Amino acid sequence: MVALIVAALAAYAADSELARAVATRPRDPRLHNEYGIELQRSGRVAEAEAHFRTALDLDPRYADAAYNLALSMLSGGRAAEALGVLDTHPTLAADHHGLRGAVLNALGRPEEAAGALRRAVVLAPGNPDFLYDLAIVLLKIDSTPEAAALIDRGRRRFPRSGKIHAAAGMVAYLTGKNADAAQAYETAVKLEPTAADFQASLGDVYSAADRLRPAARAYEHALRLDPGNAAYAVKAGRNLLKAQQSAKAEAMFRQALRNDTGNAEANFQLGKLVAARGDYEAAVSHYEQAVRAAPSLKEAWYQLSLSYRRLGHEEKSRAALDQFKKAP
Repeated sequence: MVALIVAALAAYAADSELARAVATRPRDPRLHNEYGIELQRSGRVAEAEAHFRTALDLDPRYADAAYNLALSMLSGGRAAEALGVLDTHPTLAADHHGLRGAVLNALGRPEEAAGALRRAVVLAPGNPDFLYDLAIVLLKIDSTPEAAALIDRGRRRFPRSGKIHAAAGMVAYLTGKNADAAQAYETAVKLEPTAADFQASLGDVYSAADRLRPAARAYEHALRLDPGNAAYAVKAGRNLLKAQQSAKAEAMFRQALRNDTGNAEANFQLGKLVAARGDYEAAVSHYEQAVRAAPSLKEAWYQLSLSYRRLGHEEKSRAALDQFKKAP
């Protein structure tokens, strides 16, 4: 591996002081790790991972390189590989346990994730990110009282952390305290105005309380910050439907599909809108895409059955109705 890395460096040695340093001292794991970070920041992820791996080959106990490699894998949607790296190169550091919790959560193992994150919080009580991640995982495993107590302590300890206020908003929203949830999210977006997810969550709280205009503004803000997010466009569209602005809602659902062509909810909502105009062929197309993406979307099967019947496709209508009856 080291020989291959040295050969690859020749093309970049003129561009980077770190590249030249690695080429000069190819058996220095610290240099490989630092150069990997430089490459990652430049968007050259595969090359960065090669250097993190080389650093670990040279020093299997190099915790920073193991962390950076696992984090890169998690960011690239390869959580299982990331867990393998963390398990092969364990450390007692809080960052290791925090990342392990995030990886286990991504793998759908929230109970184990909670254990790792609890350890991270104990090891680094001054890190609000670990506390936030733990609270979110606790909500997933129906440990809302523990999450609420954790976040209550966090708000007192980290009053300037937008994440902690957002988590407080989530807890309040899940327990039906919409006014408290709105206040918490309003604080969160003031502290972190570029956090699109906080803006979208604020929109959810407003919309649930039928404060449709402020909800629309919150969703618009979220989409300005993250215009490619199909979920935010769907949320905005549903809110516009509640406000009886069907044309604007349709535009939002179509925006969602431009970003995610298979989005089940956007297709389902568009199916209903075009069916209301009598365009049952288009409705069938949208409903079919919706149930293909989310077979458990019961109402879509029912609407698909109705649209088939409108088009005279009785056999398909009966089959779709059967799927509706089978859905939980």
